[in-house]
Amino acid sequence: MTTILSFSLPSGVRAALDAEAKRQQRSRSFVATEAIREYVARQELAAFAGARDRTLREGLALTPAERVRLAEDLWAELAKWGKAAPPHAIGFDTFDQYDAWRRQGGDAGG
Repeated sequence: MTTILSFSLPSGVRAALDAEAKRQQRSRSFVATEAIREYVARQELAAFAGARDRTLREGLALTPAERVRLAEDLWAELAKWGKAAPPHAIGFDTFDQYDAWRRQGGDAGG
């Protein structure tokens, strides 16, 4: 299904859009649609990353005992939905430690 939209572009953006469409041998609509898709995907990814980072910072602000309790509660909730894998835990004292672990390909297995 296709929807027709009408919006204004600065002349420089219009010229760049036309040039890119010509380079790709595609329609202006195709190039604009792809650009919008990529923009929306980046915004969604950024929103997810922001929420993930806020959640991590909130978790790191908890005491170790609070972290364990939260993990136990989450595990109990997960177990309600079926057979679960054996529980495990991984902890970080700072966001930098988590970030370094993640950048090194960290996984749930530790």
